[in-house]
Amino acid sequence: MPSSFRLVMRSGPTAGKVFPLEKGEILIGRDLNNEVVINDPEISRRHARLYLQGNTYVLEDLGSTNGTFVGGQRLTGPYPLRIGEVITLGERVTLVFELNLPDADATVASASVQAAQPGPAQPPVQPPPGYPQAQPAPTPVYPPAAGAGYQGQAPLPSQGPYAGQVPYAAEPEQPRSQNRTVMILLIVLAVILVITCLCIGIFLWNAPLEFWCQFPIWPAGACP
Repeated sequence: MPSSFRLVMRSGPTAGKVFPLEKGEILIGRDLNNEVVINDPEISRRHARLYLQGNTYVLEDLGSTNGTFVGGQRLTGPYPLRIGEVITLGERVTLVFELNLPDADATVASASVQAAQPGPAQPPVQPPPGYPQAQPAPTPVYPPAAGAGYQGQAPLPSQGPYAGQVPYAAEPEQPRSQNRTVMILLIVLAVILVITCLCIGIFLWNAPLEFWCQFPIWPAGACP
């Protein structure tokens, strides 16, 4: 019989493995004679069974030690499965009851490839006979910009200075050496003046009394 359903192991010793349900009665357990063999120490030799009833499979526990669960509830009798329900065997093995659609992925892939391939090139649409074809728009001709001469026109000569206008004469630069010489002379004169004043001061400070008495500025009897 064609397989319409399958079990997919989500967790367990062979996670990701797919078990197509192809018989009217399917035994699940650790024994190698079962249709669905799960080699796990928590799985009994004949743990559970599935049998086809109507349009779905019915799950039944076969007195296993660690139990059979659907949606977290332990089974105590036959249970009709629904698509997408999670079956737990013991504590570590989980199976998902799904529709078996072996050609679905291939159909999707084929449709994707066909969509990616470009179709045949379409010939350009020709106008019917007697229908005037569209002519390309003429290229617009713009007038020349203001200030620009016409093609072939000689450029206007540049205007010189106005009549009677006297160009400014360049002022001669003062030689820097002259300014420097004047500065040096002023410094030398200042130094000489300071030295002269200093010498006069020292002389007057140490001048004898006879020198001062030569000047008639003292009162009578002040000088010997």
